[in-house]
Amino acid sequence: MRLLLVTRGFPPRVGGVETLCRQLAHGFAARGTDVTVLTFGGRAPRSVERGPFRVLRVPSRGDAFEWSPDLVRVLRGLRADVCHVHNLHSTVAAGVWASRTRPYVLTCHYHGAGHTPAARLLHPAYRRLGRHIVRGAAAVTAVSASEAALVDRHFGIAPEVIPNGVEPVPAAPPTQDKTLVVVSRLVGYKRVDAVLRALAELPGYTLRVIGDGPQWNDLRRLADRLAVADRIRWEQGLSDAAVREAVGAAAVHVNLSSAEAFSYTVLEALAAGTPVVTSGDTALSAWARRFPDAVRTADPSRPAEVAAAIQGVSGERVQVDLGEYALTAVLDRYQRVYERLA
Repeated sequence: MRLLLVTRGFPPRVGGVETLCRQLAHGFAARGTDVTVLTFGGRAPRSVERGPFRVLRVPSRGDAFEWSPDLVRVLRGLRADVCHVHNLHSTVAAGVWASRTRPYVLTCHYHGAGHTPAARLLHPAYRRLGRHIVRGAAAVTAVSASEAALVDRHFGIAPEVIPNGVEPVPAAPPTQDKTLVVVSRLVGYKRVDAVLRALAELPGYTLRVIGDGPQWNDLRRLADRLAVADRIRWEQGLSDAAVREAVGAAAVHVNLSSAEAFSYTVLEALAAGTPVVTSGDTALSAWARRFPDAVRTADPSRPAEVAAAIQGVSGERVQVDLGEYALTAVLDRYQRVYERLA
């Protein structure tokens, strides 16, 4: 079978979509599938990387609305038995639909709205195009039940829920360390600022912020105003393995985002035995319901409440049953979808 994965980002870019696409590319190449990844390459010229699978990077422009003038033409020149496109919010989904690449699987990674003023303004019009993209797919999947319900409500299609997968990791031993970790793109809706405000309520704790984004300078200035700058490590460009190690070694992983379709970092924290504090918004609410002893929720607008939740789980190691998130089981489910379409 020839599998074409189409994604806005692919490693070395980082993020949940990038992680899933990396797992799919490696996992299906190891199963003998002919895998090609088509992704954006920024200002770099078109390039091809060869290994267990092929990665084709096309030049792209823009940031929040990243796009490539080459995308549709390149798609029309590729041959695959199944195309799997990721992220309804990105222009690659529209490109697959416009190129008439068929059949395609759409994994939506859908939040239901934009996260910047411009994106929120354009989203109602884009949703009309999104309806064509969703209904043109031979199969639609979502990574969580909350995301699937949102897709169904907005587009009238009920996706199959296939959660993201995690590879087995050894659980870290109990720790007296009081290091918190945030792994996030530094944008407003991720609410990293709320973690900094909670840190001001937690003398003796330190924080690792792993990620980059347009709020980098604003968050550094906020840390100065809150007098917590000397307790924060700002880190960029870490490998997936280094991020997993950081999450596993932390006392608590904190994710106060207002919009998540799943959250790989929560899954990886639980796999390593690290307790989690979340906002409880969108898909994050499911983690607290499913694993109430391992995941606490707190209102990001109340720093003292966030701090209390962190203190309530700090230093504990957690053990939960993540069998349904085992990477081999997730790959099996996608394989059944691909084989049905191919």
